[in-house]
Amino acid sequence: MVRVLVCIPHFFRRASPDSGVANGSNFDSMEIRASQVSYSLKQIHAILGPVQFTLGTKGRIGNEILEAIPQTTQGDVIIVSVPGENLIDELSDGGKLHARLWSGPPRQLGYRCRHIFARNVGKYDLYCFIEDDTAITDPAFFRKIAKFYQKHGEDKVLLPNRYEIFGFQARGWRTYLDRPGFPRFRVPERPGRKTLKLKDFDGDVLFEKTRESQAGAYVITDAQLRKWMVQPGFGAPSKARLDAGYDPMELAMIPMDSLLPFYRPAKSNLDFLQVHHVPTLASMRKTPKSKLREYLQPMLQKEREGWESENDPRPKQDSE
Repeated sequence: MVRVLVCIPHFFRRASPDSGVANGSNFDSMEIRASQVSYSLKQIHAILGPVQFTLGTKGRIGNEILEAIPQTTQGDVIIVSVPGENLIDELSDGGKLHARLWSGPPRQLGYRCRHIFARNVGKYDLYCFIEDDTAITDPAFFRKIAKFYQKHGEDKVLLPNRYEIFGFQARGWRTYLDRPGFPRFRVPERPGRKTLKLKDFDGDVLFEKTRESQAGAYVITDAQLRKWMVQPGFGAPSKARLDAGYDPMELAMIPMDSLLPFYRPAKSNLDFLQVHHVPTLASMRKTPKSKLREYLQPMLQKEREGWESENDPRPKQDSE
């Protein structure tokens, strides 16, 4: 069994956007934000809960047979927030959410997650940091990561690919982010093989060494956490980085302070390990939106013409 501790920084300010926010998703309404965070939380709880269920039918009454199946990946989820600026009451809906409130700067909530990891060192196999609007939908997500570290060692960090769903009405396309990402978040080059492989059901999965550090989530092992928590920059951003204009919220997403080389699935295997950024903040901005529309428009027009031809109500004349 793989045991996982997940920490999620969460912030929502019930105020106008121009009053100062912790991240861009705060421009959404409370209802939209609550829906996005709720979706992400449900997905991770479903993966880490002690059981999953099967429903079946024996007679005339549908789905009267219930069977609980133990899960091979289990763990705990802790939401980390600040007093009065969160949606915990809306999200709990009378149920129980494990939450920790902290009175420090909201933009350093990611560092508070690290403190919680450190307090629980030795109790879990994997420690996962993930943004509150980012979902894990693959039940094998943590098992894949455990397999990667088992085969290739813990002297490297595996990052997932992050994507958004871009689309028109009911149509959608996965749009992978951070390939490449913003230059200011590229980590130093570290020694290591350029590519690694892992066997999957349909062949080799290729992983590439990368300097891109932003993925919306990271997962480290217990041994990696022990090594990291004694480093100077573990508990708070250094004054030098703050003076240089680095955002502590973004810095907190960089695992191991870039002490180890980073890998992520290559373009040929993007979906092997991925997380879903539920808002479309990146793909719906003006420039990427126009580029995506420009690429997709001819394809959609061709599909539309083909559909109209096949469904033309006028009688078709057979050609001799």
